[in-house]
Amino acid sequence: PMFVSKDRLEKEKDHVEGFAPEVAWVTKSGEGDLAAPIAVRPTSETIMYPAFADWIRSHRDLPLKLNQWSNVVRWEFKDPTPFLRTREFLWQGGHTAHASFE
Repeated sequence: PMFVSKDRLEKEKDHVEGFAPEVAWVTKSGEGDLAAPIAVRPTSETIMYPAFADWIRSHRDLPLKLNQWSNVVRWEFKDPTPFLRTREFLWQGGHTAHASFE
């Protein structure tokens, strides 16, 4: 999903802390205000890791190795330079879960 609820994002607050000022928030829909702000996806972890709980039911489901390409948005700088990097960019993420550290 392109949008992440505020609650979901706050569950990963330690991870998001470094770029929290860069998160773009949506507060309106059409003419009305949203009941709760939603973030335009700044990272994949807030979406992927809760899904692991649905996908992994036993040790037989491990290891789980996923490669994901998705758009993320970060308001990192005042004036983005096209062709170098814009506020929205394609991000590749590797997500894994293993039975042990080794």
